[in-house]
Amino acid sequence: MSMYEFISKAHEQRFFELLARDNTRKEDIERQSLFYLLSGIDSLYYEEGKLSVEEIYDFSEHTIKPECLAGLTQLTREERKLIALAFNLYNNFSITPLEAFHGLSKEAFDLAISAIALRCF
Repeated sequence: MSMYEFISKAHEQRFFELLARDNTRKEDIERQSLFYLLSGIDSLYYEEGKLSVEEIYDFSEHTIKPECLAGLTQLTREERKLIALAFNLYNNFSITPLEAFHGLSKEAFDLAISAIALRCF
């Protein structure tokens, strides 16, 4: 049984592409949980005019770009929450559980819980 529970084949494919692109080590669960969440946000990949993964994560420096959350109107509230939670799982970026989970759709909630489980276990 896989330690990952993907919401779709596209989620799984994007996740492994991000890991390969970043050359993420198997032991780096912080970065894996970050990429798990980011790869599960379909709009980052399919919607014209949305923030791209490259605007969220710097693959050459191997760091997140928290400034992407400031003042961007092209993100929905749910997308902003999931990205902030991904940052939190990566490096303890400041977001409370209420801020992260209040108002999430069932699919986004399940994605978030799976990312937390990946990070913790």
